[in-house]
Order: sequence, then C-alpha cells, then structure tokens
Amino acid sequence: MKKYNQNSATLIIVNYNNKKYIKKCIESILNKTKKFKEIIFVDDHSTDGSIDLIKKIKSNKIKLILTSKKTKIGSYNQMNSYYEGYLKSRGKIIFFLDSDDFFRRNKLKIVSNYFEKNKKLNLLLDTPQVYFNYKKKFKM
Repeated sequence: MKKYNQNSATLIIVNYNNKKYIKKCIESILNKTKKFKEIIFVDDHSTDGSIDLIKKIKSNKIKLILTSKKTKIGSYNQMNSYYEGYLKSRGKIIFFLDSDDFFRRNKLKIVSNYFEKNKKLNLLLDTPQVYFNYKKKFKM
C-alpha cells in the first residue's frame, strides 16, 4: 500500500525566461514547505539568465534539468518540459508548478492528506487563485 506523506512528494517547476519570478517561486517552497523529497527545475532554453539564478540558489533539493527539445510552439515546449521532469521524478505524489507561480504554505500537507484519505484517487487538480498587488482578484 502506498503511503502518501509529505516526504514522498516531488515538485516539478517549469521555466522559460521567468527570471524575475524564480526567486519568489523558490522561496514560496523552501521557506514554507521544506518536506519535498525533491524539487526538479526544468528550464526550456531560457535566455534571460534564469539558469544562472537557479544555480545560485543554494539548496541540495533542487535538481536542474535543461530540456532536450525546443520547438517554435510554446505550449508544446512547456508540456515537454513537464514530461522530462516527470521522467526524472521519484515521488509518489507529483506537483507541477510554473516558475511564475507560487505555492501556498499548507498546500503540500492538504494534498498529501487528501490522497491518504482517498486511496483510489490517482489525480487531483486544483484551481488557481489570481492576485494583483497582493489582493485576490478571482478564483478560477
């Protein structure tokens, strides 16, 4: 029987030229949620210094992957990046996050508990909340 706990989760972050958001994205994970088994940061050939920035962020949990394929179709590149991260993941629960998004402090705990209580569940989707100037605008 699978045991879904916070220590068995993988977070896959996909990035393309989002250098200005990376630090806040990573801090939302490392400062509040320190129990991920691994964090896989997949970069899709950024040209804005994103790779240098992620290399400077000190964490032994972050694994940097550079995508192997690049096309002119942005959505294909994004999905391919998630797939490449997935192939390298070892967690029982896998979270996906874009590099310009942020994690709520208790999200890992809530999702882990939900999987623990719903053993037959294989997939869980949540709805994003949109903020502008730190004020909640709407929930999708």
